Amino acid sequence: MEMYHERPRGDETYAFLVWGVQMLCLYIEGKFADNSLVYWCTGVIAPGLAILISLKHDHSLKELGLYPNHLKRDSAVMLCAFAAELLIGVYIYGMSLEYALPAIAYYIVWIAVPEEILFRGFIQSHLFSLPVNRKLIYCMGAALFTASHIPYQMQIRTWDTLFTVQLGITFVTHLVLCWIVRKRGNMCLPLAIHVAQDFLQVI
Repeated sequence: MEMYHERPRGDETYAFLVWGVQMLCLYIEGKFADNSLVYWCTGVIAPGLAILISLKHDHSLKELGLYPNHLKRDSAVMLCAFAAELLIGVYIYGMSLEYALPAIAYYIVWIAVPEEILFRGFIQSHLFSLPVNRKLIYCMGAALFTASHIPYQMQIRTWDTLFTVQLGITFVTHLVLCWIVRKRGNMCLPLAIHVAQDFLQVI
């Protein structure tokens, strides 16, 4: 079975629930941006909720993007990409190894994995319970992912032209990463691309 398949009617409720919780947590993170305890605690709530719903409702974690298709090959490619990104950070961007190692670990574990699980995995897959065109469902997922960047960012920066462009790129990025997930059946390559974007500020 492919990653994005038709789901029972009503499952979109779970997608919007988890998205709403994530939006609230991101708003709280921005509101208390100087409080590291709030930042770390709120960061696990929405992914944890998605995991709990998947285990209870589907009795599986596959809908989080953990289908085993092409997993061995793509995992190897992902690890090589992480190593290449680290080397680029150190030797091209001039990062110290002491900074680069914890930084890339942070972007992998705390940013890329939760966002991929939530948006390319749980939320996007559960939206396929809606009785509408599949292309529209992908665009809905992209809109939810793009909107999730607003609550935190708007409390630490102004809404300028650059931010608008970044939101547009975020929308397109979601569609591209979903296409990869659908083709490959796992999150490995999107994870590698996501980390490159954040760690190396590629886009």
